[in-house]
Amino acid sequence: MAIKEAEMFYKQAMSFLEQGKLDKSIEFFDSALKIDKDYISAWNDKGVALMELGKYPEALQCFEEVIRLEPGDNMAWYNRGYVLLILEEYQEAVNTFDLFRGRYSKKDDFYKYALYLQAQGLYNLKEYDESLKLIKESLKMDKTFKEARDLMELVGKETSKKE
Repeated sequence: MAIKEAEMFYKQAMSFLEQGKLDKSIEFFDSALKIDKDYISAWNDKGVALMELGKYPEALQCFEEVIRLEPGDNMAWYNRGYVLLILEEYQEAVNTFDLFRGRYSKKDDFYKYALYLQAQGLYNLKEYDESLKLIKESLKMDKTFKEARDLMELVGKETSKKE
């Protein structure tokens, strides 16, 4: 019975999330999690809602809870890396995207974005050569990837300063 009740709260939370009522969705995710503290989808989607609200440390905790419960959840690793990048935890973000890419299909757009985000982390760590390698790999997947092209330009400017 409790599982059905948790699902009911989760479905309501998702409805609020889809409507952009983020605070209300978080309340309902919390209600679902009070009933079932191991409800992976509720943890993950609560993290997404918190991310949209700009509450990055709390979002990170949610994604880490998903990973603790289900270490094979690739999207939780991706989201963790993204939040770490926003929080300027560059080395940890780079490591997380490395782990994600090692386990995720190269045919998906998330892989391309993971390359780009990892390259961004490396750029911030001033590891320009490594960053450039990943940018080029992402551009092989999508020649029109504007964000990657912009980052490549920044990397180029930094490397020409060194010469």
